Amino acid sequence: MSRGANPVSLRRRPSRTVPATIAAVCVTAVGVSLAWAGIARLVDGAWPSFVGWTHRHVGDLTWGSTAAIALAIVLALVGLVLLVSALAPGRPNAYVIDDSDLSSDKVGSTEFVMTRKAVAKLATAHAHQVSGVDSVSATVTGRAVRLTVSSPSAQRDELAQSVTTAVREALDAVRLTPTPTVTATVRTTQP
Repeated sequence: MSRGANPVSLRRRPSRTVPATIAAVCVTAVGVSLAWAGIARLVDGAWPSFVGWTHRHVGDLTWGSTAAIALAIVLALVGLVLLVSALAPGRPNAYVIDDSDLSSDKVGSTEFVMTRKAVAKLATAHAHQVSGVDSVSATVTGRAVRLTVSSPSAQRDELAQSVTTAVREALDAVRLTPTPTVTATVRTTQP
């Protein structure tokens, strides 16, 4: 990936679909209920029962009542949570591979990245090479690699240390930025 005139980072942040979906569902529900109430008013000549019930109860509230204040606080908090979750960037989907020692005589520099899924596969492959490991699953976040190892061995601490060392050496050889921390949890299985 060239970093020339218009660089585009390969390390993308995910779209904020959860807050957008929640807001879209809420707005759609309000719109559908209002449209249904309007159509029912045109067809029957009267508002649906839920409109009358809502109108009566809301009409009895005053601005300073406890229910009105509580409702306003709840709505403000929900809006604030949706706004912050929509604006806060998501976790990057990849680690950058440090290429600073590569030759600098290239016509432009290149960015190399490794997705979290690829890091998990690399970690799992190197953990499987450790003696005594039956199965491994890896979870990779923006700063950590967590391994769950199954083994018939009762020496869980030694095996966890061996797996952690093997995976850390493999990830150090790739030179990921930022360097993830590696932890391993060993579960003993019955042979």
